[in-house]
Amino acid sequence: MKNGTKRLDVSRKLMPVEMSGDLDVVFNAARRRSSPILAIVTGTKPDFYKQAPLVLEAARNKLPVFVINTGQHFDELLGFGIEEFDLEKFVGCNLQIRGDLVEKAGELMLKFGYFGRHCKKRFGTESILPVVHGDTLVAGIASLSWAFGMGQKVGQNEAGLRSMSPTAIRKLRPNEEPTRAKIEHFLHEQFFGKWFLAREEPFPEQIDTWICSAGTQFFFAPTQLNKDNLVREGYPEEFVHVVGNSIVDAIGLKRKQRPQKSIFDIYPMLERDQWIRVDIHRRENLTPRRFDSIVGALTELVTRTDKKLILVMLNATASALKQFGLESKLHRLAERHPDKFLITPLWKEYAHVVEFLDSGHCWAEMTDSGSMQEELLYFPKVMSLTVRLNTDRPETIFDARSNVLLPPVNRQWIVSVIDEAHRKSSELGMQLSNKKPLYGRPGQVSKKIISILKKEFDNGDANFYPWLHQRLGLWKEKHTLGYM
Repeated sequence: MKNGTKRLDVSRKLMPVEMSGDLDVVFNAARRRSSPILAIVTGTKPDFYKQAPLVLEAARNKLPVFVINTGQHFDELLGFGIEEFDLEKFVGCNLQIRGDLVEKAGELMLKFGYFGRHCKKRFGTESILPVVHGDTLVAGIASLSWAFGMGQKVGQNEAGLRSMSPTAIRKLRPNEEPTRAKIEHFLHEQFFGKWFLAREEPFPEQIDTWICSAGTQFFFAPTQLNKDNLVREGYPEEFVHVVGNSIVDAIGLKRKQRPQKSIFDIYPMLERDQWIRVDIHRRENLTPRRFDSIVGALTELVTRTDKKLILVMLNATASALKQFGLESKLHRLAERHPDKFLITPLWKEYAHVVEFLDSGHCWAEMTDSGSMQEELLYFPKVMSLTVRLNTDRPETIFDARSNVLLPPVNRQWIVSVIDEAHRKSSELGMQLSNKKPLYGRPGQVSKKIISILKKEFDNGDANFYPWLHQRLGLWKEKHTLGYM
């Protein structure tokens, strides 16, 4: 070691991977059917309800299926989706991932590939197809790990998400107050103007979805726009299927099931009047200028307008409030205006969200969530107010016209756009009463995905390998990992 060289200890004790004894049952069933195995991957809260319909549909079709759960959402609140959607009996593996962004990525990379190798060694099969979801860290890293560790590709539910911005966003001047004419023009251009690719945000989701695409064999795209994105980037069109979004199946399931306790029993005041439900958590929105603009807008909406707000406090939001010294400001606001401003923890059950959005007591959701933009298409008269400079669901704006971007450049822009959209939604061309079901019909999306995979599994030559000679059908040979 040279003089002056220092050691950097980056090691961290990892929690062990937990595996269920029921894996034997799944692999034995696959062997009897001479079928590959479907491994549905869940990580974050949205994964539980968007992936659950695939698990349930695969089981109905008697496909060998189990769940690989990363375990990163392990507490009772964030991890409740496993219980809510009755997935416990399907969980064959819990990777027990912990840590910050880079620690989770490193641990996922190691554990996911090692789990695949363990299954190959123990059960003597290479025919496992993981299906990841969307643009999460899990989607990006799991597909990369599987490709490097197993020499195979994955399936991706909700593929082809690419962020876009309306060209009008370039003309915003952050330090000037918006006039009504400017706001009307900005909203008109969102619905009817030109858009451009803006892949910088959300972070790291746009990176995750690009990485995931590179390691994907079967792409399940929500819309034709998503398919066009993938085909333009060079992915084989025959493997890109437009199926809709499985969130609609989850909504359908929850509309048939009552929550354990009504959201109106938990928060009785929500049953009076109409509210804006607010959830903000994107990393880019937790930067100083944007976050100050958002908190300032909430304050102004409560103190200077007649609007009522519920702020759903997410972990990232709470951390940012502390970091910028704004925590006490918002809590004082809630104390001074108890009839207009409510702060709640994250709602435990997805059924609570569905119940509230269906109730008629929510006229808008002010959000930076991609998933919420999708979900709100299926709740008539509830407006989506997206606090971002771009969106990876642009079709909800220029096609469905039930969503608007609220650029968080200053508080005036946020408040003024909300006010204008609320007062003149029909004049602006918004379609809130008769929204386009862009993502399919409830109960149908997971059926499409599983039918495509079942056909692939039943043909006796399922191919999850990356070699070009196999895709082109130049010759057949026993599957091999090559040098790996």
